[in-house]
Amino acid sequence: MSLFFNFGEKVSEFDYRVINEREARASAGIMFLLGLLSLFSVFTLRTLIWAEFFSITFILEFIVRMFINPKYAPYMLLGSLIVYNQKPEWVEAKPKKFAWFLGLILGAIMTYYIIFDVISLVRLSICVVCLVLLFVESAFGICLGCLLYHKLQIKLQKCPGGICEAQPQKKSIKKKVFLFLFFIALFIAIYSWLEYLKYSDIYNIFIIEE
Repeated sequence: MSLFFNFGEKVSEFDYRVINEREARASAGIMFLLGLLSLFSVFTLRTLIWAEFFSITFILEFIVRMFINPKYAPYMLLGSLIVYNQKPEWVEAKPKKFAWFLGLILGAIMTYYIIFDVISLVRLSICVVCLVLLFVESAFGICLGCLLYHKLQIKLQKCPGGICEAQPQKKSIKKKVFLFLFFIALFIAIYSWLEYLKYSDIYNIFIIEE
């Protein structure tokens, strides 16, 4: 029974319980996609059916993760099937447990709104927050709940993305930020120039002659 009701797995190379980060990211990507589609259905099809269906599965997912075992949660199961042939990327289970506990709280709030059929800005805001958290984890491997846990703890063993083991070089970050801002400025300049040509007399004359 203890093998069934457990948080994290025991791996010989670690003396603490771990979670496969690849499975966690895959499940986050699946939930993000379904959540985005359900939110899209609210504004296009004018129906809450799919949004409520996703919310219920979201709540069920985190209940199973927290109180039974993450590897038996529906979305985690599906994610594990997708990445079954990839080498596991083990991370410490404690930060994930904290992050998923926050997800469970958001799910509990959503349960209240679903049961009492309350439609409000708060309900929409919670959906957006969940989607943002799922997106940054699936796309960038950034577990914001894990980062918060890391800030609250003195020392952790192994965090997603290796944020506990090493800090990125600040010079490298500054250089990348500068280059990114440069390309944004370049894009704005090119776009503005093209818009100017589009509405200028020279461009209109050229179009008429053609």
